[in-house]
Amino acid sequence: MEKQKLRMIHNMARSGSTLICKCLGCMEGVVLLSELHPRVWNTFNPLKQAEEWFGLLTPDELAEQLKQGAVNYAAAITLIEQRSRARGKTLVLRDWAHLDYTGFPYVTTPGYSPLLYTELAASFDIIRISTTRDPVTQWQSLIKLTPLQEPLQSGAFGLEQFLAGYRKYAELCVETGFIRYEDFLRKPDLAMRRLCEHLQIKFDPGFIKKWHSYKTITGDIANPNDSNKIKMPAKRPVEPELRKQLLANADYHRICALLGYNPLAK
Repeated sequence: MEKQKLRMIHNMARSGSTLICKCLGCMEGVVLLSELHPRVWNTFNPLKQAEEWFGLLTPDELAEQLKQGAVNYAAAITLIEQRSRARGKTLVLRDWAHLDYTGFPYVTTPGYSPLLYTELAASFDIIRISTTRDPVTQWQSLIKLTPLQEPLQSGAFGLEQFLAGYRKYAELCVETGFIRYEDFLRKPDLAMRRLCEHLQIKFDPGFIKKWHSYKTITGDIANPNDSNKIKMPAKRPVEPELRKQLLANADYHRICALLGYNPLAK
C-alpha cells in the first residue's frame, strides 16, 4: 500500500526557523504544527495544536485522546493528516531538533539523529528540508536564552558541545536539502518559493503581507523593536576569545564547508 505524503522541516534553536515557519504557516492551504518531539510529547502536543489552532479535532476527541496517556505519535499524526487532507489542507511538521542535536537544558544526552522522522518514517512518505544559520550568529543568539544560563555557567554545556551537535545536524541538512536563514532574509520571496517547491506545496505569494500576524506557532518571542519588515539584523562583533575557539575547532570548519558559510577570518 502506498504511503501518504508528509512534509517535515528540521530546525535548530535560534536559527531563524520561527520566522521562516511563520511565512510558510500563514500560506493558504497549509496546516503547520510546531516544535514536535516524541521525547517530550506533552510540551508541544500535536493533538492540542490540531484542536486549538486548526479545529481538526473536537474538544471531546482531544479529551478522549489525552485520557490514553502518552501520545502514539504515528497514530496522532495519521489522524491529523487525514483531517487536514479532508479539508483540502497540506500538513507540515516543524520538528524540535534542538533536543536531537543540542539538548540542553531539556535533554543532556542528545541522540544526534532526527527522532520525529524516525518515529514516522514507517507510516509516511516524508518530504524533508532543513533550515540553517551561520554557526557564529546562531551561537551568539543561543547563549542569550534564559533556560541555557545555568548549564552554560556550570560548564555542563558550552561551545564544543554545540558545535559537535551542529556538525551532525549539518550532515542531516546535506541529506535533506536546506534553506539558509541569511539567504531567506536577503530574498524571502525566492527562498519561500524554493521551500515550497521542495516540499511540493503550492506557493502563496501573499505570505509577505500575512506572516507578521500569524500566531499559531511556538517559539515566537516578543520583540519591542519588531516590525513587519524581513531584513538582515545588525551583525554582532565576535569576541577575540570566541574567534580563537571557533578557528581551533574542526567541527566549526566542517559545518562551514557543508553548509557554504565562510569561516571567520584569522
